[in-house]
Amino acid sequence: MAPDEPSFGWKLLNSWWVLITVFGVGCLSGAGFLYVGLRAKRPAWWIPGIVYFVLTWAGVYGIAHYPHGSTGLETVGMAYYGVWFASIVHALIINPAWLRWLAASRPRRAPVALAPPPVFQQPPVFQAQAGPPPVVAQAIDVNLASAEQLAVHLDPARAQRVVADRESRGGFQSVEEFAAAAGLMPHEFARLRPLLTCTPRPRAPQDGGGGRVLDF
Repeated sequence: MAPDEPSFGWKLLNSWWVLITVFGVGCLSGAGFLYVGLRAKRPAWWIPGIVYFVLTWAGVYGIAHYPHGSTGLETVGMAYYGVWFASIVHALIINPAWLRWLAASRPRRAPVALAPPPVFQQPPVFQAQAGPPPVVAQAIDVNLASAEQLAVHLDPARAQRVVADRESRGGFQSVEEFAAAAGLMPHEFARLRPLLTCTPRPRAPQDGGGGRVLDF
């Protein structure tokens, strides 16, 4: 079904005027024709409504005045029901045209403007310019590096202090011990850890003092 085509329920709802002809038993056959004809301003629809009104009410008058069982009553009755049946068939023929006219007169909904789909552009490819090869940072042994080498990653004052601490200790036993002596923050240690190595220096054995020798 096209977007603007009326639904079956809409068509059925707007065909109510046919029921007037069907259930009016002939007396109201012209009412539905007058409604759709005057609404659509089509004489070809409302003029038959007047004709059906005249014929059916003339039949009602004849039925009421002819004596029961007479030939005239039978003739008028047959004509009355013939007009009623003809009006039903006529209404069913007109109804599709009435629905088309009614659908065309409905206010149309403005089409919804859809935003164009986003266009994904491929990011530009940057070509590396020829130049000197990148400098690869060399690992620093915290037990062998001078204060100047440590000052590349630490401030000079801290580098001097940690070297002095290293000499007083006799060397560091691990990179973590160096980080504690240098007062590195966690994020500083995480940045410098791949660049640091530690070759532990053997420390001189501590003098345990003279002990008593027990003779047994």
